[in-house]
Amino acid sequence: MPRVSQAVAAETRRKIINVSFEIAMKEGFEKLTFGTIAKKAGITRSGINAHFKHKADLIDVLIPMFVEIIDKPLIYTSPDAFFTSWVYAIHHDQDFVKAISHSGAIISPQRGVKGLFEKIAGDPAEVERCIYMSIGYAVVNLAENE
Repeated sequence: MPRVSQAVAAETRRKIINVSFEIAMKEGFEKLTFGTIAKKAGITRSGINAHFKHKADLIDVLIPMFVEIIDKPLIYTSPDAFFTSWVYAIHHDQDFVKAISHSGAIISPQRGVKGLFEKIAGDPAEVERCIYMSIGYAVVNLAENE
């Protein structure tokens, strides 16, 4: 069997990642299966396995993509700035909403909260209050959209 060139292999990998990201953003990680990816990408399951042996390996590549979308609209300079940017993003940034809605399957709540504690500047008690207010705001407002 002929081997594919490095360029073709790299393009196939990019296609797998892009299709996987699209599925995860639109439908959630529960819909992200090698069968679904293969069908939407127009490749075989074994073609996916040549690049990603396990779904977890693929998810490891997708996590930074989700983190980037979540981080982009947020301001971490103070608890007030963070909360204001969080509220704005929930109401004006559909990619942000999709990313936070589906990221729970790949980023544990403990890891997410810990990451926010590390990023938001300010008094630790105010940062904690801000984080829990932000989470509550998301729960209430995202539930309204379902």
